[in-house]
Amino acid sequence: MALVLAVMMVLGATTAMAATIKVNKADPTTNTHTYTVYQIFKGTVDGTTLNEITYGTSHPDYSTAANANNNVPKSLLDTLTTEATVRDYVKGLSLGTAVGTVSDDSTSGLTVDPGYYVLKDTSYTGDANDAYSAIIVQIIDGEVTLNPKKQVPSVDKEVKDEADDAEAGSTDGWGETADHEIGESFQFKVTATIPAGDYSAYTTYKAEFKDTMSTGITFEKIDSVKIAGETATGYTTKFGTNGTLQNGVKGDGSTSWTLTFANVPAVAGQNLTEDVTIEVIYSAHLNSDAQTNNASGSTTNENSVSFVYSNNPDATGSGDTGETPEDHVWVFTYESDNTKVDANDDPVAGAKFKIFVGSTTGTTAPTDEPISLYKVGTTYYVGYTEEKADDYPTGGSVVTEMETTADTGKFDIKGLDVGTYTLFESHVPDGYVQATNTVFTISATHSEVTDTTNNVVLKKNNVETKIEEKVVNLTGATLPSTGGIGTTMFYVGGGLLALIAVVLLVTKRRVGSAE
Repeated sequence: MALVLAVMMVLGATTAMAATIKVNKADPTTNTHTYTVYQIFKGTVDGTTLNEITYGTSHPDYSTAANANNNVPKSLLDTLTTEATVRDYVKGLSLGTAVGTVSDDSTSGLTVDPGYYVLKDTSYTGDANDAYSAIIVQIIDGEVTLNPKKQVPSVDKEVKDEADDAEAGSTDGWGETADHEIGESFQFKVTATIPAGDYSAYTTYKAEFKDTMSTGITFEKIDSVKIAGETATGYTTKFGTNGTLQNGVKGDGSTSWTLTFANVPAVAGQNLTEDVTIEVIYSAHLNSDAQTNNASGSTTNENSVSFVYSNNPDATGSGDTGETPEDHVWVFTYESDNTKVDANDDPVAGAKFKIFVGSTTGTTAPTDEPISLYKVGTTYYVGYTEEKADDYPTGGSVVTEMETTADTGKFDIKGLDVGTYTLFESHVPDGYVQATNTVFTISATHSEVTDTTNNVVLKKNNVETKIEEKVVNLTGATLPSTGGIGTTMFYVGGGLLALIAVVLLVTKRRVGSAE
């Protein structure tokens, strides 16, 4: 993607016997480009004017016959008055034999006769994130160093978090990382930036987002599509293997989708003085396949986007395309691993717990409603609704209480967001006293880690508080049962004392009467 250079340059007032063409790199950091050189017209150069013009050896009307003069009709020359008309004229020619090639890393250049030349960017090596320069048209005399230009778009993906726990440096919650509860809807934003430049050589300009979500993400809907801040239409979407953009990423096993503009009129054929942005915002949510963070380590739900764009202004038909490197975001969710044990650290069965948002100490149940859960085995998922049933394992059930088992005493909660939670024991097994409410907090920071060995930037989540809990119950005091030896002894003892007291009282009264 490059600008066509000016057709005429001030070259001096003398005619040279030979000329040298050199080409600078469009960008010092880009890959090597090779330009095929065609002679369109021959003549003598006087300043910025080509005189005594005849067809060049690469022109399709050039004749090698001995009696051919190869004169160019004045009527044709009269039409080639602007950069655009020259470029369009050349693009319509079936060019003949080239006079050579020149590379933008060549120090010697290519020696040619004075004349009018066309340079076509015909090959480059390296990654796809590059672009062809447009046709370069130039009168060549003496040594001329050409400066091709090209514009390569960039793409950025962001995910929205709650403002209170968004990553440092985020804007309105938009950043490269976020924390969310499973089942909670949130938004992604992908933005392609097409840099300012001359795109008048492009008859069409393709733009396509290739978005890839992790298996733990379920697509919901596209919320908005904008070009240069204005609502856009005229795009097509394709989702996974079924070709339809719809809900239920997990349902058809697809995690990739595309949004394509076959042509962006705001770019093609334009000389842009400002960058043009294409922005897509869509909603999604985490499903039960989402990787969770717990006390034993950090995992991520990584998502990416790349941007496909037209990169050859001289291509015909659908044209050639380039593709940007992927840009990544990460979505975190958390797991609380809980175990019910007794004073000897042995698992206890039959206890039931509810989990609430917020902090309530003591043994009193919080006043708010408990979090609704979806039970599968000893694992409890948050965020279940009938509309999102396909995002959870089959065979489970909706509950508000979690029950422990004898073999492990475990009840694990998956899909929690950052926050403070209370575990309340809603049913106490026989022989135990109620456990004090367990209050725990999940707080995390999202940090950037640069891997210099692999030249990549990773986003990691550091959980600041332990989220693996043991809920301990103490065994209650064992009291004697009614009718047992313990109470019988109390009753017998009490009766004997009463009898002795009566005997003593009667005896004392008789003695008193005898006196």
